Amino acid sequence: NGKVPGNPDCGMIVIRYSMADGVQEDSHPHPGKPFHAKGFPRTAILPDNQQGNVVLKLLIKAFQRRLIFTVGPSLSRGEEDCVTWNGIHHKTQLHDSGSGHGYPDLGYLDRVLEELKQNG
Repeated sequence: NGKVPGNPDCGMIVIRYSMADGVQEDSHPHPGKPFHAKGFPRTAILPDNQQGNVVLKLLIKAFQRRLIFTVGPSLSRGEEDCVTWNGIHHKTQLHDSGSGHGYPDLGYLDRVLEELKQNG
């Protein structure tokens, strides 16, 4: 129903990521040690247009390939062994508050497509 600022001619896609605490696997920094999924669920927003839907499909693939999140130190929390973003930027706010995490940002979809391409 809502509109994404800077994209007045389309609706909005809302992505909801849910994660739970768990135990680190061999691919994580401390196998066998617990990790914490603080701050979940996390929400991301895309414009519901052709390019936004391409990004959505690629984000789904990236999530399935475990590229969206990683386990490691949380810079924002100052804690170890946390689920953190893994370098593929997401817009987590509808309106930008100066953090760069919201809209309008007319170059965002092009940038995230490049990040997705770089991450395979």
